[in-house]
Amino acid sequence: TAPWIVTLDDGEIRQKAIFKHVNSRRPQATPDSYKYELAAYELAKLLGIGIVPPVIEREVSGRKGSLQLFLENCLKEKERQRKNMTPPDAKSFADSLEEIRVFENLVSDVCLDADDIWIHRDDWRVWRVDFSEAFLPSAELLPDCEIIRCSKKLYCSLLETKDETFASALKPYLNKAEIEALLQRKNLILKKIQKLIEEKGEEAVLFS
Repeated sequence: TAPWIVTLDDGEIRQKAIFKHVNSRRPQATPDSYKYELAAYELAKLLGIGIVPPVIEREVSGRKGSLQLFLENCLKEKERQRKNMTPPDAKSFADSLEEIRVFENLVSDVCLDADDIWIHRDDWRVWRVDFSEAFLPSAELLPDCEIIRCSKKLYCSLLETKDETFASALKPYLNKAEIEALLQRKNLILKKIQKLIEEKGEEAVLFS
């Protein structure tokens, strides 16, 4: 979609950002929209998980789009795998990927794409980017993205946040079918995690 690289400068801080302006939303045959980037960030904020870099809606050169902070000093998971780099805390890194896996099921996007997962070189914080084709109006979980574990924070947020709150937060970015499908996937995720807890115990399924 040929996003723009934009430089933000307030006189004291300079920061690169990614600007996406394509807005081909459903029911278009090949949906790809900056609105879905905004929806993913708002959803991650609502759930209290910091895995999506900050993004806001802005107008640049007469075009509306999503303006997202560029991840500096990071490498892609694809590069980490190619170089066979070992995380300093393997468990924490694995937990981060499991949390992303749950989120990807919720937003119905590609599972653990090594091009979409970025890792900070200093603290190994894990980020997930590129949701412009997410939020399929499908009530099914991703077939190739089995949920095994989940963070306690994400699980509790999914359990405690009312459907009306999700709908209100996402209404500016998603249509009715996309929101209804997301709520159905949320319930499937909760049932999946609850079944895992019954089978394996809470300590084996939920992590801090």
